[in-house]
This record gives sequence, C-alpha cells and structure tokens, in this order.
Amino acid sequence: MDHIASKYTPLAIGFHWLIAVGVALTVALALYLEGLDRGETKNLILSVHKSVGLAILMLTWLRLIWRLTHRPPALPTNMRPLQRLAAHATHVCLYAITIAMPVTGYVSVAARGRETTFFNLFVVPSWVPLDRALSNLTETTHRYGQYAVYALVALHVGAALYHQFVKRDGLIRRMF
Repeated sequence: MDHIASKYTPLAIGFHWLIAVGVALTVALALYLEGLDRGETKNLILSVHKSVGLAILMLTWLRLIWRLTHRPPALPTNMRPLQRLAAHATHVCLYAITIAMPVTGYVSVAARGRETTFFNLFVVPSWVPLDRALSNLTETTHRYGQYAVYALVALHVGAALYHQFVKRDGLIRRMF
C-alpha cells in the first residue's frame, strides 16, 4: 500500500470544505425553490441562493489563486496514469463549474434587470446590459449546468470513497 503522508495546507482545506458546503446549500435551496409559489418566501430563498452562489464564486477564485501558488500534495506513486489524468480533469472541471454556475446565474438575473444583493449587505452592481436573449441563454445554461455539478460531485466523492475503502491508500486524509 502506498500511504499518503502529506496534506493540503489548512487554507486549501478550508476553501475545499467551505465551497463543498456552499455547493450543497445552493443545490438544496434550488431544489426547495422549485416547489415554491411566488411570494416572500421564494424571494428570500432565491436571495440566499444567489448570495451563497456569489460566495462560492469568490471562494473559488481565492482557492484557484492559492492552488496556482501552492503545490498540492503528491498523488500515490502507484496511481495509474489514466487515474491521474481523471483526477486532474475532474479538479479542473470542478473549478470551472464553481465559477460558471455563479456567473451564469448572475448574468441571467442581471440581464433581465433584476437586482442581486449579497446577503442583504449590499447590492451587486449590474455589469451586463439588459438583454432578454442573453438572460434566457444563461438561465438555460445555469439550469442544465446543475447536472454537471451533480456528475462532478458524484465523481469526486465516489473517487474519494474508492480510495478510502477499496484502495485504502489514505488519499482522503489529505483533505482533513
């Protein structure tokens, strides 16, 4: 067995888990929103969903900067090249989706002329023109992007569990 001795830095671990909780929360809120009729409750839940999404966006950019300036711990030496490639590709896709989903959500709302606040602390400026077609396109992209989120999270969690319970190589300890 090839046990992993090194870990991610505490800041990288913090980014990982904050983003993971944020993604789980935005998914739960989005699913809850689907069953709500228009009104105050729906507006409140949507506002929290958008705020958490923006927090995910900010945390992902910070995590990406940290990742580009700090080498992650090495993968197990006995990991096959295809598994290494899959791990790298999945991580790149996770970064991409945690940027793309908040951006498409924001653009779909802003292009429709609707306001976004960040946890009711301040109004997020609208940096896109009013454009119904753009709003519809990004709303559709955001809606279908959820399936990419589900697939990538399932792949990521599944790989972590595979390494923990099948390979027993200690890989999962790097993130705790």
